[in-house]
Amino acid sequence: MAAKEKLIPGDSSRERLNLRLIIIIPAIFILVSLSVGLSAMALTRFVLHPPPSTSKVLLFLNLSIVGSSLLAGLLGALLAYGITKPVRRAISEAQKMIRYVEANPPRIEAANEVRALSALFDQAFVSFIELVQAREMLDSVTEGIIALDKEGRVAGMNIRAQEILEIPLAKARHQSFSDLIGKAPANEVLLTIVQSVLREQEERVHNRVPLCPPSGRETLLSLKVSPLKLKSDPQELLGAIVAFREQSLRSEELPEIVGRSQQFTEVLDLVVKVAPTDSRVLIMGESGTGKGLIANAIHRLSPRKDKPFIKLNCAAIPEGLLESELFGHEKGAFTGAVSKKQGKFEMANGGTIFLDEIGDMSPSTQAKVLQVLQEGEFTPVGGNQTKKVDVRILAATNKDLFLEVQQGRFREDLFYRLNVITFNVPPLRERISDIPLLAEHFLEEVAKRGNNEKKSLSRSALNCLLAYSWPGNVRELENSIERAAILSTGSAIQIEDLPIATNGSLLNPHPRAVQNNLLENKTVASVRGEKRGFVLRAVARLPEEFTAQELRRSCPGVSPEMVRLVLRELQKKSLLISEGHGPGAVWRKKGNIVEKG
Repeated sequence: MAAKEKLIPGDSSRERLNLRLIIIIPAIFILVSLSVGLSAMALTRFVLHPPPSTSKVLLFLNLSIVGSSLLAGLLGALLAYGITKPVRRAISEAQKMIRYVEANPPRIEAANEVRALSALFDQAFVSFIELVQAREMLDSVTEGIIALDKEGRVAGMNIRAQEILEIPLAKARHQSFSDLIGKAPANEVLLTIVQSVLREQEERVHNRVPLCPPSGRETLLSLKVSPLKLKSDPQELLGAIVAFREQSLRSEELPEIVGRSQQFTEVLDLVVKVAPTDSRVLIMGESGTGKGLIANAIHRLSPRKDKPFIKLNCAAIPEGLLESELFGHEKGAFTGAVSKKQGKFEMANGGTIFLDEIGDMSPSTQAKVLQVLQEGEFTPVGGNQTKKVDVRILAATNKDLFLEVQQGRFREDLFYRLNVITFNVPPLRERISDIPLLAEHFLEEVAKRGNNEKKSLSRSALNCLLAYSWPGNVRELENSIERAAILSTGSAIQIEDLPIATNGSLLNPHPRAVQNNLLENKTVASVRGEKRGFVLRAVARLPEEFTAQELRRSCPGVSPEMVRLVLRELQKKSLLISEGHGPGAVWRKKGNIVEKG
C-alpha cells in the first residue's frame, strides 16, 4: 500500500516543496544573517578605521555574528513552518479529495513546485464542483443516504436521512452509527445489519427494518447497505453506504390506504377493530380526506365482504328522487315511474350500504332512514307492502353533524342511531408527515397509468407541498401531483411545475376549495365554542373519576384534539387533576366544571 501511495501523482512534487520550505528557507536566513554580519565588520574596519581590537574582542564579535545568524535561521525555520502549515494542509486535503472522486487521476507534470501546486488546486477545484453537484443530487432524492467510514463513523448524510433520523448533519458527523441511532431496542436489527456489512464487506437488502428515532415515533424502513470501495483497489474497504426509505406503514389488512401519521394511524387501527362487527359507523371529515376509502376498507374486512356493497351519494341526487333511490318505487308511483324499481337498501340486503354526504339528506328522508335503522324494514315509494332488510349502514359527511343537530337541520335521534362508532378523519394539513408518502404513491400511480418512467420530486417542490394548507385535502394533492407529472419536462418535478405559488397559495384554485376556506373563516370560531361547551357538559356528566377514552366516547363528533385542549384547560384552572399519562390516565374532578370552566 505504501508503494502505491508513492505513485500517486503530485506526491513527489509536494514532498520536494515541503523539504525546501522547511530546510532551504532557514539555510537562506542563516547565510543572509552571516553575510550581513561579515559585511558590517568589513565596512567598519575599512571605512571607519577603528583602533585595533584584541583577539578576545574579535572572538566575541565573531561569535555574536554567528550566534545571531543561527538564531535568525531558527526564527526563519519556525516562520516557514508556521506560514506553510495551512498550505501543506490544503495540499493534503486536495489530494484526498481527488483520490476520493477519481480513483486514477491524471498525473500532474510540472517543472517546478509553483506550477505543480497550481495544477493540483485546479484539479481539486474540479473535484470540489463534482462533489457539490453530487451533494445536490443526493439532497433531491426521497431516500435517506448515510456514508460511513470503515470504523462505522458518519462521514455524511443527505437531507432526507436527517429528517428520518431526526438529527442534523452537524451533530451527526463523526459520530459512530450506534450512537447516532440511539440505544432503543427497536434499533438493534438496523445496527446489526450495518455492522455485518462493514465486517463481511457484502451488500445486504432488507424490508420492514424497525427504527425508533429520538421522538419515539416508530417506523419501518426498506434498507440497503453496500460496502464502499475504490475501483482501483477493490480489496480496500473505505466504509459503507446506508440507503433507506420509510415504508408507508400500509398494514397487510389495509394495503390500499397510505399514511403513517399518528392521527391517521389511530383511524386505521379503529378500522381494523370495527370492521369485523356489524356496528353502524359514522365517518366525519372534510371533503377529499378519504372517507370513501375508509368505508371500502370496513366492508372488505367485514364478514359481509362477499355480499353487495352499495354506495350512494346523497348530495348528488335531487331531493325528490332520493327516496326512490334508497327505497325503490312501484309502477305509477309518480310521473315517470313507468316500471317497478328496486331501491339501494333492497339491493344491499345481506351486505353493506354506504350513505355518503348524509348531512345533505332532507328531514323527510331522514325519518324513513331512521325507520330502517330501528325496525330493519322500509316501504317503497307508492307501495303498501313493508320489506325486511338486513343491511349494515356506513354513513359519511363533510358537515359537523353535531352543529347540524344543534341548529335543527339534522334529526337528533338519527344522529345517535348512526353514531355508534365515529371516525374523525383528519384533514391533510393536520397530517403533514403523510404528504411525502402520498406524493410518492400518486407519482407511482401516474407512471403506471401512463406506462411511463416514474418521476421524482425535487426538494424545493416537496417543501412547497409541505407549506401549502390543502383545503381540498388528499384529492387536491392527487390532482396537483398528476398535473405536475404530466406537464413537467424533466425527470424531477420542480416547484414551477406545481399549481402552487411559492407563498403557499393555490394557482387557479378549485371553486370548492375557495368555498371551503370562506366557510371555515366564518364558522370556525362559533363551532369551536359550541364543541368546547359540549365537552364541558360531557365532563360534568361523567363520574368523579374518568379517563380520556371515556370522555371521547361521550363526545361524538368532537375531535380528539378538542377533548385534549379542554382537559388541559381545566387542569390549568385546577378543576381537574391527572394521575398518569396517555389515554388511560385517570382524571379526578374538583369543583363545578360547567360554572367555573
